[in-house]
Amino acid sequence: MRVILFTKLNCRLCDAIKYELLDLQTEYEFALQEEFVETDQDVREGEETLVPFIHMERDGRDTLRFEFPVKQAELRRAIHIEMKRRSDRKG
Repeated sequence: MRVILFTKLNCRLCDAIKYELLDLQTEYEFALQEEFVETDQDVREGEETLVPFIHMERDGRDTLRFEFPVKQAELRRAIHIEMKRRSDRKG
């Protein structure tokens, strides 16, 4: 699974979510990618979304999106559920 954090410089909320994701990486195996945007509208193909926001991808497809404001508890729960599904499919 890959988690993409859309962020920008000098964004305290973005940093808080990034550190939450780094903490989650100690519990779950997933790739974390940061995409820096210049403006809130400068995101994938013109999507108009405020930063920070997160896309979770599996097999190259979006599985979940978290848009501003990202709630850390919901993010943690979603990653836990996604990783459990992944381990259930393997076992």
